[in-house]
Amino acid sequence: MTGFLFDVKVLELADEKGEFCGKLLAGAGAEVLKVEPPGGNSTRSLGPFYRDEAHPDRSLYFWHYNFGKRGVTLDIHTPEGTAILKQLIAQSDVLLDSLPLDTLEKLGLDWSALQQLNPRLIYVVLTPFGRSGPWRDYKATDLVHLALGGQMMCCGYNPTEDGTYDTPPIAPQMWHAYHITGNQAFIATVGALIGRETTGAGEMIDVPIHQAVSVCTEIDVPYWIYNQTPCYRQTGRHAQPAIGPEVQFSTQDDRYSIVLPNPFPGGYETLVGFLEEKGQAGDLTGEKYQDANNRKGMAFAHHFSEVQAGCVAAFGMEEIWRDAQSRGIPWSPIRLPEENLHDEQWRMRATFTEVEHPELGERFSYIGAPMLPNAVSWREGPRAPLVGEHNEDLYCGQLAMSREDVAKLKARGIV
Repeated sequence: MTGFLFDVKVLELADEKGEFCGKLLAGAGAEVLKVEPPGGNSTRSLGPFYRDEAHPDRSLYFWHYNFGKRGVTLDIHTPEGTAILKQLIAQSDVLLDSLPLDTLEKLGLDWSALQQLNPRLIYVVLTPFGRSGPWRDYKATDLVHLALGGQMMCCGYNPTEDGTYDTPPIAPQMWHAYHITGNQAFIATVGALIGRETTGAGEMIDVPIHQAVSVCTEIDVPYWIYNQTPCYRQTGRHAQPAIGPEVQFSTQDDRYSIVLPNPFPGGYETLVGFLEEKGQAGDLTGEKYQDANNRKGMAFAHHFSEVQAGCVAAFGMEEIWRDAQSRGIPWSPIRLPEENLHDEQWRMRATFTEVEHPELGERFSYIGAPMLPNAVSWREGPRAPLVGEHNEDLYCGQLAMSREDVAKLKARGIV
């Protein structure tokens, strides 16, 4: 059995806002049918491209976010296209919609109509600011959501001593807002599918992207709501009300490791023992610090961090973190992405997978499983669909249309 959603059919009408959610559903085993306009989705124009050839079937973005899906083309805005869409909705368990606001309603497919077509349908709709409220018609991008939602305020470099910044905030990564939203929508969809097992009824899941990112800033929002206390972004670490010690240090081979202080039971004694073993404990083994009262406060935290930095600087990146980890100390290396491909830990967790592209005669390394469900596996293929790749399978197979009728629709630009 592949994936815990092995018997779920998902109909995806999604651009960059919803494609990651569809990817997660496909990865978990669902049969995801992606419906694109004739000629392909706009996201096929997003680079980079395989061998720098701008082509709808060579977008590395599209490959990544549409892995594991089937794909068909259909102009849903034509009467014939809308009629076919209704047939597909009636046969689906989940409808994933991140089209421009009210697109389906304008086609006569509001929630009431969808329920009449398919009372068991889970309708997942992603919009920038929700389907109601004073901001419903506002436009946004991934960058706008990261700024307005608070992620950028929490990411960047240390403030100056007076609490102001002389560097701008930093967006964590491109499409991060849609990753946050996609994860939340995926979890909600699985929950709705479980609930349907009891009630037999579908439901609408309204997912405003702004709402999703606004509840994903760790402690920043709660600190302000409850205490009116601001959090400060800090280099390579979590935003906090106070500027803590550094955690990223240069190694002997001019790489970097993340070195956490002692956030685990018995952490201080374990860390000092490790530093002493490496000949890098400094004054931490002296009489002064035998008294736990002298190991409190920000001054000591900074001093302790400096001692650890000296230890890290004396060893190579891979050596020092592996030695620390073997003693239960949560240090880690800062690697280049490609350096993780052959790591045994990632290999055992199926984090990467090899995917065939038969049309290119090539095989590529992909991001694989973000999670490992018990007793079932994460999807390992196929690669993203070519433009209209599964048209014949759907129209002539599943919908039992004649090839002549499909050819007429194609000649009119409907499929």
